[in-house]
Amino acid sequence: MKRVKRGWMNLRVTKVVSETHDTNTFELVDADDGGRSFDYDAGQYLTFRFDELSDKPLVRSYTLSSSPNQGDFCAFTVKRVESGSISNWLCDNVKVGSILRARGPIGKFCWEPGSERTHLFMVAGGSGVTPFASIMREYAGLCGAPGAPGQMTLLVSYRTSKDLILWDDLQKINAAKNCRVFTTLSREDMTGSGFLYGRIDQEMLLQLIGGAQNQMTFMTCGPTEIMDLTVATCRAAGVPEPCIRTESFY
Repeated sequence: MKRVKRGWMNLRVTKVVSETHDTNTFELVDADDGGRSFDYDAGQYLTFRFDELSDKPLVRSYTLSSSPNQGDFCAFTVKRVESGSISNWLCDNVKVGSILRARGPIGKFCWEPGSERTHLFMVAGGSGVTPFASIMREYAGLCGAPGAPGQMTLLVSYRTSKDLILWDDLQKINAAKNCRVFTTLSREDMTGSGFLYGRIDQEMLLQLIGGAQNQMTFMTCGPTEIMDLTVATCRAAGVPEPCIRTESFY
């Protein structure tokens, strides 16, 4: 049975990782009970409450970029958004020792053993990579085992090589058996270093799918245009609706 902690939790920041020039990852433990006092599925999110930043409490949800198998903590990753009051406040003010209030975990944007196709194909843009880093880290090394995908593929788009969110994790995942991570840069040509170049488009998607769509479950997260393109491409290729799943926090 999963451990659940009801109501708002006080979570203490134990580590802050600078992922890029505008993105931080925050590792958290339970400030009252210690460690991680709840269980979660890779791909779920926490809802955070900020009581002192305005006249009324502000609430934001952030996907957990950590995986349950990592240890007795959880983590979420925040990219600054232009005019984003909470994302900028988190990146500017939250330090080791800071206390954040949150509740959860929540969400069904997860791998569901027994009801998915063998090959999990994920498409992301920018910070939309966070649920997929969580899912892939959880199952890397387990592909083909009961309860795990047989194969995982991620296509993720960043603007430039300075915007590679969770890059160290993705490189490790790419080295695992039956896991592939393809990265395209939309504003910088680094094809000589193993990157794809340009925005994700139908041609790029179909090339990586390679005609194997009947074996795949598709999940996509990120900017609306990337999700819409992925959904339209899958539908045109005959992928049934239950095998196309989206998650939007843009």
